[in-house]
Amino acid sequence: MGAKPRFSGIGVSLGLILALALVSSFEGQSAASTDATTAPTQTDPLAGLSPENRELFDRLREAAQQNDDATTLATGKKLLPALEPGTPVCNFVTQLTAGSAVETGETAYALTLLKPFTDAHPDDWRAATLLARVYAESGEVAPRDQQIARVIALHKTASDPNFAKLHVFPIQKVKLHSGYAVFLYPFEPLKPYNTYLVALVYTSEGKPDFRLELGSEDADQAFFKPKKPGERRFSIDSYRKNEKDENLPESQALHGFVDGVFDYDRMRDLMVKAANGEALTQK
Repeated sequence: MGAKPRFSGIGVSLGLILALALVSSFEGQSAASTDATTAPTQTDPLAGLSPENRELFDRLREAAQQNDDATTLATGKKLLPALEPGTPVCNFVTQLTAGSAVETGETAYALTLLKPFTDAHPDDWRAATLLARVYAESGEVAPRDQQIARVIALHKTASDPNFAKLHVFPIQKVKLHSGYAVFLYPFEPLKPYNTYLVALVYTSEGKPDFRLELGSEDADQAFFKPKKPGERRFSIDSYRKNEKDENLPESQALHGFVDGVFDYDRMRDLMVKAANGEALTQK
């Protein structure tokens, strides 16, 4: 297999991308309901907040923009009981708080916020993607797979440009022997190499280290004769930046081949082995 181009379009934190998109969307709604030359009208979603709650709201929004999940979560927990359910402000705070809960590992609490929210707003893509991750990190396989299918279906009919331009969504954060990996699930295999799964590997200090990809190149299939319908040959490869010159091609290393039908749990576990430096049996 030839060298692949650097995987583009992925930031350090897709959770931050979702949060910023949510903040931007809410601020647009708030600005539209407020005359720039006058005081906020009754339709301003923030008009009904007390000074204390407005201070909490501003703190939460700023923390989300700075990717400060601990502060976002703590502030959201204080603010949510004071908000009227179903209002734009409550929906906004619910999603930011749930996202921070997921990022900090409080998946049980995140589920208490996300499940009723997604039931009431089945087409909200931000909440849908977060719920898929909550199920994945909680080990709930059937609900996870159902929610992944839901997210992919939403993406096919996306009208929100923030969602339409995404090619992957975060599905699970996994601890490694040293550091952690964030798994990204493509809405469809990424061309031209049919990448089915991506893992961004970070050091224990949170510094980006390298990337793993599960690919299934069409060229490889010519040398693979499947025994069962739908089987393919997959490869697990790692990619590292050239530390001396980022303009130079990435270094690539093949960790092994996997034959069969794509299965998230099986493929994730093999990629975790590769990320931990464990040898994979090539088939």
